[in-house]
Amino acid sequence: MQAGRAFLVVAVALVIGVAVLARQGPAPRASALVAPTSTTAPPRSRQTTTTAVAPTVAPTTTTTLAPSSVKVLVLNGWTTAHGALFFQTKLKGEGYDTLAPYNATSSSITSSEILFASPRYRANAMAIAGQLLVPTSAVVELTSSNGAPVPPTLVGQASVVVVIGQDISSQVPANYK
Repeated sequence: MQAGRAFLVVAVALVIGVAVLARQGPAPRASALVAPTSTTAPPRSRQTTTTAVAPTVAPTTTTTLAPSSVKVLVLNGWTTAHGALFFQTKLKGEGYDTLAPYNATSSSITSSEILFASPRYRANAMAIAGQLLVPTSAVVELTSSNGAPVPPTLVGQASVVVVIGQDISSQVPANYK
């Protein structure tokens, strides 16, 4: 009984819809939708239209310089003997112009850092991070506030400074010399 009533309601709605469409006549053709040309200006509307414009962002380009043109200083910031020498040798083998390895001002640095002297060396610092398995979040521009591990006599001598911390010191083979 319920299904019969529902069928009847749908059938009546369908008949009403067809009747309404039949009264309206055929759908307008495409040519009827073109507005006629007028020589008078259209009436002004009180509505305002806002168009959103996407902001223009300048593309960031980073160019990796030839490793031979990037001077790298490697500092041992952990207690692993010859840690800076191991990583300096590794980077020299990749073609970087490396300075003699040195100790950082602290031997208790837990997280390695890669500091670049200016934005032009950022891409190389990121490449070095990848080679040494240092997270890219540890690659930052060298400033007076984050340059504490760099001995004052060595500041300004390198384009990129690698500070070896506990996190990657395990890459140094035992008894490396």
